[in-house]
Amino acid sequence: MVTKTGEKLLYEEITYKIRKACFKTWKQFGGAFKEKVVDRALSLAFKNEGLKVENQKCINIYYDNVKVGTYIPDKIINESVLIEVKCKPYLAKEDERQFWLYLKGSKYKLGLLINFGTKRLEIKRRVYDKARQKIIRVVPRSNPRLSASTQRGFTLIELLVSIFIIVLMAGIILANYRVGGQQFALQRSANKLAQDIRRAQAMAMGAESYDCGLGWRMKGYGINLVVNNDYYLIRVRCENEANPGSYNDINIGDPVSLEGGVKILNLTNSPLNIFFYPPDPIVDLAGVNNVEITLSLETDVTKIKTIKINSAGLIEIQ
Repeated sequence: MVTKTGEKLLYEEITYKIRKACFKTWKQFGGAFKEKVVDRALSLAFKNEGLKVENQKCINIYYDNVKVGTYIPDKIINESVLIEVKCKPYLAKEDERQFWLYLKGSKYKLGLLINFGTKRLEIKRRVYDKARQKIIRVVPRSNPRLSASTQRGFTLIELLVSIFIIVLMAGIILANYRVGGQQFALQRSANKLAQDIRRAQAMAMGAESYDCGLGWRMKGYGINLVVNNDYYLIRVRCENEANPGSYNDINIGDPVSLEGGVKILNLTNSPLNIFFYPPDPIVDLAGVNNVEITLSLETDVTKIKTIKINSAGLIEIQ
């Protein structure tokens, strides 16, 4: 998976396993237990996912690359991700600010602030990037020794040539801007679709309830896509209690539109249904291990973005 700027998501596989462990713990404990109980349960859940867990490890805090103090986070996962666990009715801005400053002062790039005290599990993802280096521009001084004869004004021909060049450059810039804008729209559409697939996955992991009606129960959540459409559907799958394996897929909300000029070019199968079933969640790709969703520009089908999902639930944008 990539970010809105087109960069690969930092520590994607590790954070996927962390989120999975958190949802498993949340499903069992909810917000009913104290922080110590949740913290111990999380450590076991992380280890069950094959993650290395360091509890209450003292790390150094730096200012201008000089050590100025220490900080003890709740957990460090795989020597890469800082974890802070809370059990509060809500996360205050001061909690987030304090966590950000701790992350900023450490040598770590990624931190997760996790709150088990609310009605729904909260996971705040924070990434700290170093500020860009300042760029110093050198502006040449004019030469005071230039004679008046060298500082002439434009002739008519020079003026016309200058206007022609400006108009030509403006046309080139405008054309490139339009193409760039379409490609950004394609990237944003791919990111939004991947986020909605992950949202359906999270709803299943959290076993979010849904009233399917008498004689039916919630089976899971997913996404429905059809080739050449410029939209997709988020769905809940309901299972007949008297006839397991008999499903009824119900749309949740309105169709989700792709950005203007973007369509679904190709799918592994059309229509394509991707569903997630609690508690792990189980990934249902209609009998295959991997599926691909290809989005393209309507005006240029060579400009594409491909979203890949495998049976382990990992989502990647190419």
